[in-house]
Amino acid sequence: MNNITNYFISLKFSLSFSFRYVPKETIIVFLLFILGGFIPYASAFLLGELVNRVIQIIDGSNDKILYVVILYALVNTLPLLLGNLQSYVNRIRMIKFQMETALELLKKRESIDIATYEDPKFQDLLQRSFRNGLSPIFQITNSQLDAIRSLTSLIFGTVLAIHFNLYIYMIVVLTAIPSFYTDIKYASKFWSIWAKDSPEQRKLNDLQQHLTSRTFLVETKLLQSGRKLMNIIKNIFLDFNNKQLGLEKNRVWQTSFADLVAFIGFSFGLILVVKSVTRGEYPVGTLVYMISTLSSIRKSVSDLLESVSGQYENSLIVKDMIEFFDTKSLIVESQNPVTLGLKSAPEIIFDDVSFKYYNSDKWSLRNVNLTFKAGDNIGLVGNNGAGKTTLVKLLCRIYDPTEGRILINGIDLKDVSTKEWWGYMAVMFQDYANYDFLVKDAIAISRPDKPVNLTKVIDAAKTSQSHDFIMEWKDKYDEQLGVEFKGKEPSKGQRQKLSIAKILYRDGFVLILDEPTASVDAEAEAKIFDSIENLPKDRTAILISHDFSTISQCDKIFVLDKNYLVEEGSHKELMSKGGLYSELYKLQAKRFKK
Repeated sequence: MNNITNYFISLKFSLSFSFRYVPKETIIVFLLFILGGFIPYASAFLLGELVNRVIQIIDGSNDKILYVVILYALVNTLPLLLGNLQSYVNRIRMIKFQMETALELLKKRESIDIATYEDPKFQDLLQRSFRNGLSPIFQITNSQLDAIRSLTSLIFGTVLAIHFNLYIYMIVVLTAIPSFYTDIKYASKFWSIWAKDSPEQRKLNDLQQHLTSRTFLVETKLLQSGRKLMNIIKNIFLDFNNKQLGLEKNRVWQTSFADLVAFIGFSFGLILVVKSVTRGEYPVGTLVYMISTLSSIRKSVSDLLESVSGQYENSLIVKDMIEFFDTKSLIVESQNPVTLGLKSAPEIIFDDVSFKYYNSDKWSLRNVNLTFKAGDNIGLVGNNGAGKTTLVKLLCRIYDPTEGRILINGIDLKDVSTKEWWGYMAVMFQDYANYDFLVKDAIAISRPDKPVNLTKVIDAAKTSQSHDFIMEWKDKYDEQLGVEFKGKEPSKGQRQKLSIAKILYRDGFVLILDEPTASVDAEAEAKIFDSIENLPKDRTAILISHDFSTISQCDKIFVLDKNYLVEEGSHKELMSKGGLYSELYKLQAKRFKK
């Protein structure tokens, strides 16, 4: 019963998309399919009538036959005309439908918060939902149109067959049900394989990138790891395929048996019809009519059950899509947000903040108390996994603290609209996006709500040390980026500089750079940080870096260790304490002296 409920929920969801985005075309196609379901019976009736008229003429009866011939020819021509019109309207419907549905999906994906995306369970849901793209939604709506035609045909056939012989009708219909049950059962089993194997499929997709992505493929070749990766991929495929092949083997036997039952039922029905005609209960034309009618009923039942079972398989996938579209953000926006109305960098306070990721028992930050004064250049230091990036994600409100609060000019960050808060921020994480636009657009994308200001673009490029190599390119700031688009392919270091320019162009009150110069040469790195250190005092810069020569220039340095804040102060103050910062700094300095 639960599966049936889910089927109708999925059906309603898919049809609602079609009626929402292409209502006119959907209604027209529905009407054409209903008309198409009636035509086979009209054709069968006229054929039977034609046979009876021919026999009457042979027997010497002067019966009119011409109009029956014309009607029969017309009815048999209609499916071609309707089919052409139906195909035309349906193509229009699908073109519009695919575009609108794809846009709706992208809109939803963009609206989901980052915290949800980092949840493995949500990644499993995405894998199950969209392993076949949006085709399940398209298929279930198209199948429903086919089902409408088959159902219409079955209703007309039922009325006619019951009028002729209820017993024969019941035999033909009931013996078709085992085939339907088999399809439904195995559709559910095949879907369960996909559902259970979602983590394996994500692993498969990740491994395939190492053999298909231009960036990863270089390392794969140099490490000579291709054969090993192929073996792992092959084993995943084999495991998955073996499960499917086992089900296919079982299904073919059960499906064949169900089809045999349907064949026996149809044959028995025909025998009963033939006996009724040979006993003189009905004219010969009725035999032709009823054979065609029973064949149409059998076909409509088969098509309907096949359509429903096919929809059922897709409905299991669509059910996951519904769950995706119903996904609520983990970050809950305030119903009555407080407006900060910032004109410069705010004071930021972490008030006894602790945090652990969802579905984790381990604390990623514990009892952090710190203050970022407005206009300071701030350094965050610590070994990998100490909690630096987590702290920044909390400040960006990608996550909310598990305990404690973050205050912006004394206001709890939870009470502030993320839209307003993000508008004040300019953030560059270690994993940053590349935009294969024109150079000026790739930099100005960080302020998408405003027209491109070329003067500011150039200023940001100069600060990020991008200007010189941009000016060497043929079209300079109008140069197309990306070799895939017949444009210039920047080096990794140039890409990073362009990304820094993008963040600087945003001109946020709070600038956050997480290891921003990992691929940048030393000279350019020094110039970039010199420029950042000289930002106006109405801007706060927060730097995460393992380069202590850079961090040492910050006004205030916070040291994290094992998810706790263990030290804070200026470089001079921290060195005089002789704690973790001093130890790490001396280790790095010693390495450079060698």
